[in-house]
Amino acid sequence: MLLAELQVQAKQLKQAEDSANQVLAIDKNNVPAMVLLGQLQAADGSPDKAITLYQRAIELSPRDLSLQVSLGTLYERAGNWQQAESTYQKVLTIDAENALASNNLAYLLLEHGGSPTVALTLAQTARKGLPNLPNAADTLGWAYYYNGGYSIAAPLLEDAVKATPDNQAFRYHLGLTYQKLNDPAKAKSELEKVITLNPASPLADQARHALSQISGG
Repeated sequence: MLLAELQVQAKQLKQAEDSANQVLAIDKNNVPAMVLLGQLQAADGSPDKAITLYQRAIELSPRDLSLQVSLGTLYERAGNWQQAESTYQKVLTIDAENALASNNLAYLLLEHGGSPTVALTLAQTARKGLPNLPNAADTLGWAYYYNGGYSIAAPLLEDAVKATPDNQAFRYHLGLTYQKLNDPAKAKSELEKVITLNPASPLADQARHALSQISGG
């Protein structure tokens, strides 16, 4: 197990995967090895394999809520947002103040037609528990956006962009907020940066659409 961890640090990921598998061959119930192997498989583009490993790990360590939050994140990567929502809700029934689960569930609700009011409450919990995390600032800002609180949303989203300037989603959210605040110059600047960061992405297409509305206006 120590060898696997050192190999991860040395970016010898295939060797680290082999070492983690050797651990599980010796001890099939070794949770740290399952988690490490799951992380490696997720990074390698195999979220389904990682999900199976995390499910096994949770069966062995049902009280470890961090494992369940990570499982929810893996469901998101696999495109199964409904199962991700269910997983985060399960965490919150055990620990209503779990900041990561609150943040992730709030964002999913906003992105998939859930209650903006519920999402705002969850995002406030997340921001309280994770005051220095850019994602929490973005989620709370986006929740205020969906609830019509554009002037409250803007400084939160500005904080997120300042901390992570290359995050497309953060800039897209800020651009739309500036648009709602009738500041077309700032909105245009942010939306153009969204496109520059990754011109072929779905967010870039959404930014182009938003820019066309500004130009049309």
